[in-house]
Amino acid sequence: MEIKDIGERKLIDKIWKIFEEKNEDEDVHFFDLGKRYMLLAMDTINEGFHFEKWWDPKLVGKFLVDINLSDIASKNGKPLEMMVSFSFPRTLDEKWAEQLVMGIRDELGRFDTKFSGGDLKESKKISLTGLVLGEVKKGKEFRRSGAKPGDFVYISSTIGKNERAILDYHKGERGKFREILEINPRLDLHNSLSKSRVTSCIDNSDGVYKSLNILSSMSRVKIKIEHDISKDSRSEKERVSIFSTGGDYELLFTSPDRLMGYPLVGRVLKGKGIADLNGKSGIATGYDHFRSNFGRSPKNL
Repeated sequence: MEIKDIGERKLIDKIWKIFEEKNEDEDVHFFDLGKRYMLLAMDTINEGFHFEKWWDPKLVGKFLVDINLSDIASKNGKPLEMMVSFSFPRTLDEKWAEQLVMGIRDELGRFDTKFSGGDLKESKKISLTGLVLGEVKKGKEFRRSGAKPGDFVYISSTIGKNERAILDYHKGERGKFREILEINPRLDLHNSLSKSRVTSCIDNSDGVYKSLNILSSMSRVKIKIEHDISKDSRSEKERVSIFSTGGDYELLFTSPDRLMGYPLVGRVLKGKGIADLNGKSGIATGYDHFRSNFGRSPKNL
Protein backbone atom coordinates (compact mmCIF):
# COMPACT_ATOMS: atom_id res chain seq x y z
CA MET A 1 0.00 0.00 0.00
CA GLU A 2 1.32 3.42 -0.94
CA ILE A 3 1.23 6.29 1.55
CA LYS A 4 -1.12 8.18 -0.73
CA ASP A 5 -3.67 5.47 0.06
CA ILE A 6 -3.58 6.14 3.81
CA GLY A 7 -2.91 9.88 3.84
CA GLU A 8 -1.02 12.24 6.10
CA ARG A 9 -3.01 11.72 9.31
CA LYS A 10 -2.74 7.92 9.38
CA LEU A 11 0.95 8.02 8.48
CA ILE A 12 1.61 10.34 11.43
CA ASP A 13 -0.29 7.94 13.70
CA LYS A 14 1.82 5.03 12.45
CA ILE A 15 5.06 6.92 13.14
CA TRP A 16 4.08 7.57 16.75
CA LYS A 17 2.90 3.98 17.18
CA ILE A 18 6.37 2.74 16.18
CA PHE A 19 7.91 4.93 18.91
CA GLU A 20 5.23 3.72 21.34
CA GLU A 21 4.55 7.29 22.42
CA LYS A 22 1.52 9.54 22.31
CA ASN A 23 1.41 12.12 19.53
CA GLU A 24 1.67 15.61 21.01
CA ASP A 25 -0.33 16.70 17.93
CA GLU A 26 1.06 20.22 17.90
CA ASP A 27 3.07 21.97 15.17
CA VAL A 28 5.81 22.74 17.70
CA HIS A 29 7.41 20.82 20.55
CA PHE A 30 7.09 22.27 24.06
CA PHE A 31 10.37 21.67 25.92
CA ASP A 32 9.73 22.25 29.63
CA LEU A 33 12.24 24.61 31.25
CA GLY A 34 10.40 25.18 34.50
CA LYS A 35 8.86 28.65 34.31
CA ARG A 36 8.85 28.71 30.53
CA TYR A 37 8.76 26.48 27.48
CA MET A 38 11.36 26.37 24.79
CA LEU A 39 9.49 26.05 21.49
CA LEU A 40 10.96 23.94 18.68
CA ALA A 41 9.40 24.38 15.24
CA MET A 42 10.52 22.68 12.02
CA ASP A 43 9.28 22.99 8.45
CA THR A 44 10.56 21.94 5.02
CA ILE A 45 9.97 23.25 1.51
CA ASN A 46 10.99 21.39 -1.65
CA GLU A 47 11.68 22.40 -5.24
CA GLY A 48 8.98 21.25 -7.62
CA PHE A 49 6.39 21.13 -4.87
CA HIS A 50 6.49 24.26 -2.73
CA PHE A 51 8.51 26.42 -5.13
CA GLU A 52 10.36 26.39 -8.46
CA LYS A 53 13.98 27.27 -9.12
CA TRP A 54 12.96 30.09 -11.48
CA TRP A 55 11.09 31.82 -8.65
CA ASP A 56 12.73 34.77 -6.87
CA PRO A 57 15.21 33.09 -4.45
CA LYS A 58 15.01 35.97 -1.96
CA LEU A 59 11.27 35.42 -1.70
CA VAL A 60 11.83 31.68 -1.27
CA GLY A 61 14.20 32.41 1.61
CA LYS A 62 11.70 34.81 3.17
CA PHE A 63 8.96 32.20 2.84
CA LEU A 64 11.07 29.53 4.57
CA VAL A 65 11.57 31.85 7.54
CA ASP A 66 7.93 32.93 7.66
CA ILE A 67 6.34 29.48 7.70
CA ASN A 68 8.57 28.47 10.61
CA LEU A 69 7.97 31.68 12.54
CA SER A 70 4.23 31.27 11.98
CA ASP A 71 4.31 28.10 14.11
CA ILE A 72 5.94 30.06 16.92
CA ALA A 73 3.33 32.81 16.55
CA SER A 74 0.51 30.28 16.85
CA LYS A 75 1.84 29.32 20.31
CA ASN A 76 2.06 32.95 21.47
CA GLY A 77 5.83 32.56 21.50
CA LYS A 78 8.82 34.72 20.66
CA PRO A 79 11.35 33.40 18.10
CA LEU A 80 14.99 33.49 19.18
CA GLU A 81 17.18 31.59 16.73
CA MET A 82 16.88 29.73 13.44
CA MET A 83 18.97 27.00 11.85
CA VAL A 84 18.62 25.93 8.21
CA SER A 85 19.49 22.71 6.41
CA PHE A 86 20.35 23.48 2.76
CA SER A 87 20.26 20.69 0.16
CA PHE A 88 21.46 21.85 -3.28
CA PRO A 89 22.24 20.20 -6.63
CA ARG A 90 25.85 20.74 -7.65
CA THR A 91 24.73 22.55 -10.81
CA LEU A 92 22.88 25.28 -8.87
CA ASP A 93 24.02 28.81 -9.70
CA GLU A 94 25.86 30.20 -6.67
CA LYS A 95 24.06 33.53 -7.13
CA TRP A 96 20.75 31.74 -6.57
CA ALA A 97 22.07 30.36 -3.28
CA GLU A 98 23.39 33.78 -2.25
CA GLN A 99 20.06 35.48 -2.95
CA LEU A 100 18.24 32.76 -1.02
CA VAL A 101 20.44 33.34 2.03
CA MET A 102 19.97 37.11 1.73
CA GLY A 103 16.22 36.58 1.84
CA ILE A 104 16.62 34.47 4.99
CA ARG A 105 18.92 37.08 6.56
CA ASP A 106 16.62 40.00 5.84
CA GLU A 107 13.49 38.30 7.17
CA LEU A 108 15.19 37.05 10.33
CA GLY A 109 16.44 40.60 10.91
CA ARG A 110 12.89 41.91 10.59
CA PHE A 111 11.86 39.72 13.52
CA ASP A 112 15.06 40.11 15.55
CA THR A 113 15.86 36.40 15.22
CA LYS A 114 19.43 35.12 15.05
CA PHE A 115 20.74 32.81 12.31
CA SER A 116 22.66 30.00 14.02
CA GLY A 117 24.02 27.92 11.14
CA GLY A 118 22.73 24.51 10.11
CA ASP A 119 23.74 21.95 7.50
CA LEU A 120 24.72 21.82 3.83
CA LYS A 121 24.25 18.78 1.61
CA GLU A 122 24.15 17.78 -2.06
CA SER A 123 20.83 16.67 -3.57
CA LYS A 124 19.14 16.22 -6.93
CA LYS A 125 16.73 19.06 -6.21
CA ILE A 126 16.69 21.96 -3.78
CA SER A 127 15.31 21.11 -0.35
CA LEU A 128 15.26 23.56 2.56
CA THR A 129 14.47 22.79 6.19
CA GLY A 130 14.17 25.40 8.91
CA LEU A 131 14.39 24.82 12.65
CA VAL A 132 13.33 27.71 14.88
CA LEU A 133 13.88 27.96 18.62
CA GLY A 134 11.51 30.19 20.53
CA GLU A 135 10.15 30.65 24.01
CA VAL A 136 6.94 31.40 25.87
CA LYS A 137 6.12 31.83 29.55
CA LYS A 138 4.38 28.80 30.99
CA GLY A 139 0.68 29.47 31.27
CA LYS A 140 0.80 31.99 28.41
CA GLU A 141 1.23 29.42 25.65
CA PHE A 142 -1.50 28.67 23.10
CA ARG A 143 -2.27 25.08 22.18
CA ARG A 144 -4.57 23.38 19.73
CA SER A 145 -6.68 22.00 22.57
CA GLY A 146 -8.71 23.98 25.08
CA ALA A 147 -11.69 25.30 23.14
CA LYS A 148 -14.93 25.14 25.16
CA PRO A 149 -18.61 25.18 24.15
CA GLY A 150 -19.72 28.78 24.04
CA ASP A 151 -16.37 30.10 22.80
CA PHE A 152 -16.22 32.33 19.77
CA VAL A 153 -14.01 31.35 16.82
CA TYR A 154 -11.88 34.10 15.27
CA ILE A 155 -9.30 34.53 12.56
CA SER A 156 -6.58 37.20 12.62
CA SER A 157 -7.59 38.57 9.20
CA THR A 158 -9.81 37.81 6.24
CA ILE A 159 -8.32 35.34 3.79
CA GLY A 160 -8.34 34.73 0.04
CA LYS A 161 -5.29 36.41 -1.51
CA ASN A 162 -2.88 33.51 -1.04
CA GLU A 163 -5.52 30.87 -1.75
CA ARG A 164 -6.53 32.53 -5.02
CA ALA A 165 -2.86 32.79 -6.00
CA ILE A 166 -2.37 29.06 -5.44
CA LEU A 167 -5.53 28.17 -7.37
CA ASP A 168 -4.71 30.61 -10.20
CA TYR A 169 -1.16 29.25 -10.44
CA HIS A 170 -2.65 25.85 -11.15
CA LYS A 171 -4.65 27.40 -13.95
CA GLY A 172 -1.46 28.64 -15.59
CA GLU A 173 -1.03 32.13 -14.14
CA ARG A 174 2.65 31.64 -13.36
CA GLY A 175 3.24 35.19 -12.14
CA LYS A 176 1.10 34.39 -9.10
CA PHE A 177 4.06 32.76 -7.35
CA ARG A 178 4.88 36.03 -5.58
CA GLU A 179 1.48 36.14 -3.92
CA ILE A 180 1.89 32.50 -2.85
CA LEU A 181 5.15 33.30 -1.05
CA GLU A 182 4.19 36.66 0.44
CA ILE A 183 2.85 35.68 3.84
CA ASN A 184 3.13 37.40 7.20
CA PRO A 185 3.68 35.37 10.39
CA ARG A 186 1.37 37.00 12.92
CA LEU A 187 3.97 37.73 15.56
CA ASP A 188 2.59 41.27 15.58
CA LEU A 189 -0.41 39.97 17.54
CA HIS A 190 1.69 38.71 20.46
CA ASN A 191 0.93 41.61 22.80
CA SER A 192 -2.78 41.94 22.01
CA LEU A 193 -3.57 38.22 22.11
CA SER A 194 -1.53 37.77 25.30
CA LYS A 195 -4.04 40.06 27.00
CA SER A 196 -7.02 38.04 25.72
CA ARG A 197 -8.40 34.73 26.96
CA VAL A 198 -7.35 32.55 24.03
CA THR A 199 -8.39 28.93 24.62
CA SER A 200 -6.95 27.33 21.47
CA CYS A 201 -5.02 28.45 18.39
CA ILE A 202 -3.63 27.19 15.09
CA ASP A 203 -2.14 28.87 12.01
CA ASN A 204 -4.08 28.37 8.80
CA SER A 205 -1.50 26.65 6.62
CA ASP A 206 -3.63 23.86 5.12
CA GLY A 207 -7.10 25.38 4.96
CA VAL A 208 -9.85 26.57 7.30
CA TYR A 209 -11.65 23.23 7.16
CA LYS A 210 -8.57 21.25 8.16
CA SER A 211 -7.49 23.78 10.80
CA LEU A 212 -10.92 23.83 12.44
CA ASN A 213 -11.13 20.03 12.28
CA ILE A 214 -7.87 19.87 14.23
CA LEU A 215 -9.11 22.32 16.88
CA SER A 216 -12.39 20.40 17.07
CA SER A 217 -10.66 17.04 17.46
CA MET A 218 -8.06 18.22 19.97
CA SER A 219 -10.65 20.06 22.09
CA ARG A 220 -13.38 17.43 21.67
CA VAL A 221 -15.96 19.98 20.60
CA LYS A 222 -18.00 20.91 17.56
CA ILE A 223 -17.27 24.08 15.61
CA LYS A 224 -20.00 25.79 13.62
CA ILE A 225 -18.88 28.13 10.83
CA GLU A 226 -21.24 31.10 10.74
CA HIS A 227 -19.45 33.69 8.61
CA ASP A 228 -17.61 33.81 5.30
CA ILE A 229 -14.18 35.13 6.23
CA SER A 230 -12.85 34.85 2.67
CA LYS A 231 -12.47 38.27 1.10
CA ASP A 232 -14.95 39.05 -1.68
CA SER A 233 -15.89 35.46 -2.59
CA ARG A 234 -17.50 35.52 -6.00
CA SER A 235 -19.45 32.29 -5.51
CA GLU A 236 -20.12 29.51 -3.01
CA LYS A 237 -17.81 27.26 -5.02
CA GLU A 238 -14.97 29.76 -4.70
CA ARG A 239 -15.58 30.15 -0.97
CA VAL A 240 -15.35 26.40 -0.46
CA SER A 241 -12.14 26.29 -2.52
CA ILE A 242 -10.59 29.05 -0.40
CA PHE A 243 -11.64 27.35 2.84
CA SER A 244 -10.08 24.12 1.54
CA THR A 245 -6.77 25.49 0.26
CA GLY A 246 -5.03 27.47 3.00
CA GLY A 247 -1.60 29.02 2.64
CA ASP A 248 -2.42 32.39 4.23
CA TYR A 249 -0.97 31.45 7.66
CA GLU A 250 -3.44 33.64 9.56
CA LEU A 251 -4.22 32.57 13.13
CA LEU A 252 -7.48 30.77 13.85
CA PHE A 253 -8.27 30.91 17.56
CA THR A 254 -11.04 30.56 20.11
CA SER A 255 -11.98 32.73 23.09
CA PRO A 256 -14.95 33.05 25.46
CA ASP A 257 -14.78 36.83 24.97
CA ARG A 258 -16.29 38.92 22.19
CA LEU A 259 -13.14 40.48 20.75
CA MET A 260 -13.18 43.48 18.48
CA GLY A 261 -10.82 43.79 15.51
CA TYR A 262 -10.82 40.13 14.51
CA PRO A 263 -13.19 38.58 11.92
CA LEU A 264 -15.66 36.24 13.58
CA VAL A 265 -15.70 32.74 12.08
CA GLY A 266 -18.30 31.04 14.24
CA ARG A 267 -19.00 29.35 17.57
CA VAL A 268 -17.86 26.36 19.57
CA LEU A 269 -20.64 23.90 20.48
CA LYS A 270 -21.00 20.58 22.23
CA GLY A 271 -20.38 17.62 19.94
CA LYS A 272 -17.68 16.86 17.41
CA GLY A 273 -16.57 17.83 13.92
CA ILE A 274 -17.39 21.03 12.10
CA ALA A 275 -20.50 22.38 10.38
CA ASP A 276 -20.14 24.65 7.37
CA LEU A 277 -22.06 27.82 6.52
CA ASN A 278 -24.49 25.78 4.45
CA GLY A 279 -25.14 23.45 7.40
CA LYS A 280 -23.19 20.52 5.95
CA SER A 281 -21.23 18.34 8.34
CA GLY A 282 -18.59 15.72 7.66
CA ILE A 283 -16.57 18.23 5.65
CA ALA A 284 -13.36 17.04 4.03
CA THR A 285 -10.36 17.91 6.19
CA GLY A 286 -8.71 20.13 3.59
CA TYR A 287 -5.18 19.86 2.24
CA ASP A 288 -3.42 16.49 2.72
CA HIS A 289 0.27 16.26 1.83
CA PHE A 290 -0.13 12.81 0.26
CA ARG A 291 -3.71 12.70 -1.01
CA SER A 292 -4.57 16.15 -2.32
CA ASN A 293 -4.48 16.53 -6.09
CA PHE A 294 -1.98 19.39 -6.18
CA GLY A 295 1.11 20.64 -4.42
CA ARG A 296 1.61 24.21 -3.31
CA SER A 297 3.41 25.03 -6.56
CA PRO A 298 3.52 22.09 -8.98
CA LYS A 299 6.03 22.01 -11.81
CA ASN A 300 3.57 20.56 -14.29
CA LEU A 301 0.47 22.72 -14.60
